[in-house]
Amino acid sequence: MKDKLKKYNVADRVVWEILEDESIKDYEVLIEFIKEVKKLGSKIAIDDFGTGYSNFSYLLKMDIDYLKLDASIIKHLDNDENSKKIVETIKTFADKMGAKTIAEFVCNKKIFDEVKNVGIDFAQGYYIDEPRAEIGGNYKNLF
Repeated sequence: MKDKLKKYNVADRVVWEILEDESIKDYEVLIEFIKEVKKLGSKIAIDDFGTGYSNFSYLLKMDIDYLKLDASIIKHLDNDENSKKIVETIKTFADKMGAKTIAEFVCNKKIFDEVKNVGIDFAQGYYIDEPRAEIGGNYKNLF
């Protein structure tokens, strides 16, 4: 895999999404992988953040670039004050880590506006565009 990143000179255009999952058994192997691909210029995103068994001590060691906030938190942002508190807290944590935030499941203008008001960096979902396989996906930068 690293050979292909080097051969095709694409490492700086690759974002590796790591699913937050209790099945990760050896964080040291994961951390080593992250170090290696980041040396090549790749970025790291934690996918579905907020749903699994968030291990903050390991998260701090991973040198991540993005936290993707799970749909289960975002989809109620427009009508649930607790969801908003969680999103604000995650945003503050990400900022302190130097990571950007991505809101998944932004499906309407009301949720989009809430995500923007909280200060989330990127939005992803049907309100932005339908999912597509081509490079670049359906993200919208909120700056």
